[in-house]
Amino acid sequence: MPTQTTRKIVYVTDGGFLKPTLVSIWSLLDTIRGQAELHVWGHGLSARDWDAVRRVAAVNPAVVLHRRDLDDEAMKDAHGPKDYISAATMGRLFIPRHLSGPVLYIDGDTLVTGDVGPLFDLDLGRHYAAVIRDYTLIHWLADDGVAPDERGARLPEVAGLMGGTPSADYFNAGIMMFNCDVIRSDPDLLAAVEDVARASAHSHGDQDHLNALFAGHVLQLDIGWNLSWGRRRRHLRLLSRLGVTDFGAMPRPSAIIHYHGPHKPWRKARHDLWSSRGRATWHYRRRLARFARSFPDLLPS
Repeated sequence: MPTQTTRKIVYVTDGGFLKPTLVSIWSLLDTIRGQAELHVWGHGLSARDWDAVRRVAAVNPAVVLHRRDLDDEAMKDAHGPKDYISAATMGRLFIPRHLSGPVLYIDGDTLVTGDVGPLFDLDLGRHYAAVIRDYTLIHWLADDGVAPDERGARLPEVAGLMGGTPSADYFNAGIMMFNCDVIRSDPDLLAAVEDVARASAHSHGDQDHLNALFAGHVLQLDIGWNLSWGRRRRHLRLLSRLGVTDFGAMPRPSAIIHYHGPHKPWRKARHDLWSSRGRATWHYRRRLARFARSFPDLLPS
C-alpha cells in the first residue's frame, strides 16, 4: 500500500499579528478532519505568545503542534512591502528547506471554512507549488477603469515578473502548497527562493518574488481555496472576461476566505450584508464570537 502523505500546514507570524493568526489556526483546527501537523513559525515571539499558541492548538488533539523560532540572521534583511504586511511573512521562503513533501502555507488574515485535507491528495508532479490566481490582479486586467494610475504602473511590472507566462496566472501567495522536495532538489532554485533581500526589494515583496521564480511551474487551484473576501462569483466573471476557461483544480465554493488588504474584519463590523465583502465580514465575526467563548484574552484588535 502507498504511504499516506503527512498533512503539514504552516503559519508564520510575529507578535504584532499573532492574535489574528490564532483565530485562523483555530478555524483550521475546527474544520480539518483526521491527523495532521500544525507548524507555527514565529519571529520574536515571547514565552507568553508561545503559550497562547499551545492553548489554541490543544483544541484538536489529532493535530500535532510543531513550533519554530525564525532565525534573526536569516530575517535581518526582511521588510514588508506594505505597512499592514509583516516582514515575518518572509519566513515562508524557508519552508522548502525545513519541511518535506507537500506543505500548505496559510496567511494569518484568513478564515478556514472547510476541510483542507483534500488538498493533500493532489498530485503536484514537478510543479513547484499549487496556487490560486490573485483577485486584485485579475480585476485590474479585466477592468481598465479600476485605479488607472496604479494599474498603469502595476500591470507592466507584473508582465515583467512573469516573463512569457500570462499575467492572469499571477498568484496570491497568502495560501499556497509548496512542493518542497522538488524545490529542494534544485539547489540554485532553493537558494533563490530563500533570498530575503531580493524578495524584499519587490514592490509586493515575496509574493512578487515567488511569482517570478515559479512562473510556468505552478498548478492553479480553484479560487475557493483562497477566496478574496468571499467574492467567488465576481472573481469567476472576471476570469471569464479574460478568456480563462480553466478555473483551477479541486473546485470548492469556499474553503479559505482571505481578508487581504489594509481593512480587516476583526477591527470594524460591516452592515452591508447585500455585498460579498459584508457577508464575508459577518461570517468572520460570527466565528470570532465562538473563538471568544474559549479564548477571550486572545481576541485581535
